[in-house]
Amino acid sequence: MADDENSDLIAGERRDDLLRALSYVSTESLDDGSYIVNGDLPPEVAPPFIRAIMRVEAELLINDAELVTVEEGEPRSPEERRADAFLALALRVTDRLQG
Repeated sequence: MADDENSDLIAGERRDDLLRALSYVSTESLDDGSYIVNGDLPPEVAPPFIRAIMRVEAELLINDAELVTVEEGEPRSPEERRADAFLALALRVTDRLQG
């Protein structure tokens, strides 16, 4: 589900709804250089955000399916794919705000 750059929909959801959801998300950096993402989204904010992450994750899964080989198996774990989907969604939501 590639987003139309002239649309205010990101992964099928309104940008404003996703921005509101992101305002409840924070990160913590760990000593090993990794991050923990924390989010306590109110019930009225969570559904559009969850749907959008699932749609982006589905895009990544389809792409990953093309990369599966006997030698290498899947290119990333489900947990890695979910984290990548979160980051991709956050970048898409904020992209037009920075330009």
